[in-house]
Amino acid sequence: MELIREIKKRRREVKGSTVVEMSYIIPLFLGLFVLIVHAVFYYHDKAVLNAAASETAVLGTQAARRADTVYDLETFFYERTKGKLIYMTDVSVTVSESEDGVEVSASADRNIMKLEICQRAETVRPEEALRRTGVILQ
Repeated sequence: MELIREIKKRRREVKGSTVVEMSYIIPLFLGLFVLIVHAVFYYHDKAVLNAAASETAVLGTQAARRADTVYDLETFFYERTKGKLIYMTDVSVTVSESEDGVEVSASADRNIMKLEICQRAETVRPEEALRRTGVILQ
């Protein structure tokens, strides 16, 4: 019986140095956790912006090959990112179209974190190459 009381008494006692050490360590772990969460949000938003810029560039090149289609590429980009970004909320996009292809440049920022993405898709015209070689007759 005496042994059980001694064990219970030891369990209740906590050394003061343990409490002081934990008061230094716990904020470090919490800070590390917050940094990891911010990094995950940053890379998630980077992937979303990269995918949206790529899809916009490809849609622009497809529209360039078809004479009867016209797309508002900036609106398409904003539709692809609407509601999907977690951390970066200030997004801007510029789309430049040329004969060779479409280039989509997107940037996003929040506080000190900034993100810039540039995707380019070339306009491919395989029918012209086939006509030059004589495989397809005009």
